Amino acid sequence: MIYRRPSYYDTFHCLGGACPDTCCRDWSVVPDEGALADYASAPSPLRERIAQNLVTDEDGDVCFRLDGKGLCALLTPDGLCAIQRDWGESHLCAHCAAYPRFIEEYGSLTESSLAISCPEAARLLLEAPRFTLIETDDGKADTPFDGIDPALLDGLEQSRAQILALLDGEEGTIWEKLNALLGRAKTLERSLLPVDCRRDVPFPPPLVPNLFQASAAWLLELLAGLDPLRPDWPRLLEERTAQLSALSPADYIALRTRYEQANPRWERQLTNLACYFVFRHWHKAVNDDDLYGRAAFVCAACTVLYHLALFQPGEETILWTRFSREVEHDEDNLSELIWALSEPDALPPPLSY
Repeated sequence: MIYRRPSYYDTFHCLGGACPDTCCRDWSVVPDEGALADYASAPSPLRERIAQNLVTDEDGDVCFRLDGKGLCALLTPDGLCAIQRDWGESHLCAHCAAYPRFIEEYGSLTESSLAISCPEAARLLLEAPRFTLIETDDGKADTPFDGIDPALLDGLEQSRAQILALLDGEEGTIWEKLNALLGRAKTLERSLLPVDCRRDVPFPPPLVPNLFQASAAWLLELLAGLDPLRPDWPRLLEERTAQLSALSPADYIALRTRYEQANPRWERQLTNLACYFVFRHWHKAVNDDDLYGRAAFVCAACTVLYHLALFQPGEETILWTRFSREVEHDEDNLSELIWALSEPDALPPPLSY
């Protein structure tokens, strides 16, 4: 069994009440059965508080109640979970205890990552000297799970390693590297996937991250049309779309120049971001064979977050966090975005500049 994780993974520590955007918000957390049984032995009055704030959702699952602001009812005014503060971290449900750690298992391979929907995880990625992986092997030759094509997984393994090396290489700008990523993904779809899964994906795509205003504005508008977790997210995207579209070409270039001069690490930050998305999403093509769509998602995410940062310099961490919460953590939104970026009929007419 091979185990992999980013080099900064083990340095993560929850900020607790000091977190700028608590994870105890917006998401309906479903406690595992072990945690539900544990709650019955909680000390009073915590036991009563927990019982009063467990509700059944529309799917019939028992979950923690959210208040009118979308905050977990067990969140205290000091920004801490009442269970953790008054009883101990060991009594957290499995989901809350693990977050933002995510584990993907493929039988022969286990990969751990920190979701950048957590501000501290986003900060660690943003400030990392480069995106590197730590790998260990216990020597056991485990086979992939049923339903996973070993040849496909091996091809994804080899191609992802090449993509990560490409992104972290010294040659070319981040945008040139992302364009190369799209080209390789198209080629890989033809060589790795079964014949009946190969598609006529758009190439060259009209919305590669070439920093053209119209393409970036189209992407922002596309994201604004997804189902929001928080209502202020689409409003932000719509506002930035209008601001971006109103800029003259000269003003647009000046805005980019000011941002890049004020933030000399911007390209390293975007490189780390692209590597993170590739690491987290590339191998998921074993489930749906949509490799090109995932490559396009990586490019779109970097383009969108770069352009949002142009108007909010210094706020990259919270922008990355919000994007991840709105897209990465919503399977419907992620699937819709990947489809829109990989289906020729869904794309706008090619843009010329």
